[in-house]
Amino acid sequence: MILWRPMRGDDLPAVLRIAETLHPDYPERIEVFADKLAFFPAGCRVVEDADGAIRGYAFAHVWSQGLPPLLDQPLGPLPGPADCLHLHDIALMPQIRGHGGATLYLNQLEALAQARGLPALTLIAIKGQDGFWRGLGFKEFIAPTAELTARLGSYGSGNSYLCRDVTKLKESDTQTA
Repeated sequence: MILWRPMRGDDLPAVLRIAETLHPDYPERIEVFADKLAFFPAGCRVVEDADGAIRGYAFAHVWSQGLPPLLDQPLGPLPGPADCLHLHDIALMPQIRGHGGATLYLNQLEALAQARGLPALTLIAIKGQDGFWRGLGFKEFIAPTAELTARLGSYGSGNSYLCRDVTKLKESDTQTA
């Protein structure tokens, strides 16, 4: 069973270790993680196992569609209107994958977006992962711009900026998986 709980500042060293293990090609400093947590704590979660060890994390925050944040940079002010929740990163250690953790977190994000009146979820699908996200209803952003291309460039090549309209969820969708 996967249980997401709110992330705390003292979780960040464990989050960094997981990020270094699972995303070595997309490094971010602990200060950047701390910035995301301070910017929008409601979107930052961790998964603990029965022994209290953190086995996964996710960062999401209010943002502006079509203008994703740069990799390994503090967020700063919103680049445009707050019109989406941006899923910056989700990482689950292999021993907890396949138990619905990503879907559960995504459902929790949709509920959070609904509560804040935000019409969309966005993310950058790293190279090779876009099929997973497309299977969860994400689609290519329909209005690419030069600025979007430049921002995507901070993540390297072969990545996709995807979005998904927020849908009406049942309460059971946001419970444990």
